[in-house]
Amino acid sequence: MKKYVIVILLSLLPRMFLAQNGIIVTYEENQFGNTNTMRLTSNGEMSIYKMMARKERQQNPAQVMRAIQDMDKNAIYLVKLFKENKILYPAIRVFDRKKEIISDSLNSIKWKIMSNIPPTKYLGRKVKIAKCRFRERNYIAYYCPDIPISDGPFKFNGLPGIILKIETDDHMFSFSATKIEFVENPQIKIAPKYFSNQIPFWAYVKLAKKEMAENYKQFLSTLPPDQRNTKFDVKIDRLEMVF
Repeated sequence: MKKYVIVILLSLLPRMFLAQNGIIVTYEENQFGNTNTMRLTSNGEMSIYKMMARKERQQNPAQVMRAIQDMDKNAIYLVKLFKENKILYPAIRVFDRKKEIISDSLNSIKWKIMSNIPPTKYLGRKVKIAKCRFRERNYIAYYCPDIPISDGPFKFNGLPGIILKIETDDHMFSFSATKIEFVENPQIKIAPKYFSNQIPFWAYVKLAKKEMAENYKQFLSTLPPDQRNTKFDVKIDRLEMVF
């Protein structure tokens, strides 16, 4: 009898989630040994992904706290608008410090569901595996079909369930859920600045490349003549290796 009760309860989980209509997932984001605590708040129509804490190897706690407070004060986070098929987030161009809102597409990731790999467990929940190549990096993702919301950390989305863990195949970047909270109609407030002064992602990349080339050329001009053919590649330090 107990077995049948458990099966029934498990089958009701997706419907229970849909009734609550919202989720808050806390992630641990690792980049080159630096760890950020991030929070995704999603209601199925839109979501906000923002930093809650940071641990860096070469920064003291007071500096980190001030940086996070500044981000909160200036409404710096990543927004997904599912009906509009948009990702919005603020960017300060590398050299001229000009503030703009980057507009990216939600449909940029082409997933391959690994149906040949058996489901596993993560945070006590059944997860399935998918892989993708997104902007020059290879990823493996663990998503939970029992939580039927197509969202995840950073820009990741598009799977039939919330992404609880995703990492690059070289282990340089990873996003791992540490806590899941179900909430009813979570309040998601997006600052007005997100809907003005937008620049498409690829236009931003083109502009950033141009600025970086100009500034690097200027830097090379300050070096001795025999060192001016030095080449510099910043791609390795970026999550999206497109410039």
